Amino acid sequence: MAAAVDTAPGAHGQENISDDSLTWVDVTVGTQLIKVLNWDEGRQGIITLSGQRLWPSAKLLALLMHHNPDILEGAKNVLELGAGLGVVGIAAAKMAGHAKVMITDGEDSVVELCREHLRRNFEKDQPQCEKLFWGEGLEEFKQKHGTFDLILGSDVVEGEDSLPPFLSTVKELLNSSPTAMCLQTYVERPYLPSNLIAREAEACGLSYTYIEWENQPWAHQMVQTKDPSRWDRFSPLWAKIRIIAWMKPLSS
Repeated sequence: MAAAVDTAPGAHGQENISDDSLTWVDVTVGTQLIKVLNWDEGRQGIITLSGQRLWPSAKLLALLMHHNPDILEGAKNVLELGAGLGVVGIAAAKMAGHAKVMITDGEDSVVELCREHLRRNFEKDQPQCEKLFWGEGLEEFKQKHGTFDLILGSDVVEGEDSLPPFLSTVKELLNSSPTAMCLQTYVERPYLPSNLIAREAEACGLSYTYIEWENQPWAHQMVQTKDPSRWDRFSPLWAKIRIIAWMKPLSS
């Protein structure tokens, strides 16, 4: 089976070349073209390392930034956590050329894959890419790179235990500007407690708000299908993709 092809005008995939496990695909977000290696699930079967394939939540976050340019207008330092293929961070760097963008992941092999994508997508002024394991080495990371006024994370919460270290990392690396925020997309999975967000927000001392997107003019670009040939497929009957904005309380 070929790599997924999305014919929607806002963001889509198109096969270029293949190797034994990964396939080069073009991901278009607005006017920006991003080339990444993606796991071909149809040929290789179920993936064992989630950071090696494209996910619908990454497409949604990239579309949100494209159709709401004010998100990036004031951002000087942007951080992507759990980047995987780095599509969201690459999109941010292409949309906001003035911003310093740092892309991170906790898996060595995924970091190397993301660095290959940066070499492919930028002739100069590449975003940085480093390994960052949530909750570890944050003081050293902060001393080296500073804090950030925009943090991005797409489908980084895969279980109940993954949200606390994600939020502790956000709290440590998000600066105290009143406009600073972390934008996170995640899938409402059946095994995640319904009160998880509220409970962990209270525990870590961050405030949050949900961003509704389903009625936006560009929402049709998120393809509601179970067609396995579409990398960006999702079924609202199975799970809802949510966008949440995390912020530090003004008093902190």
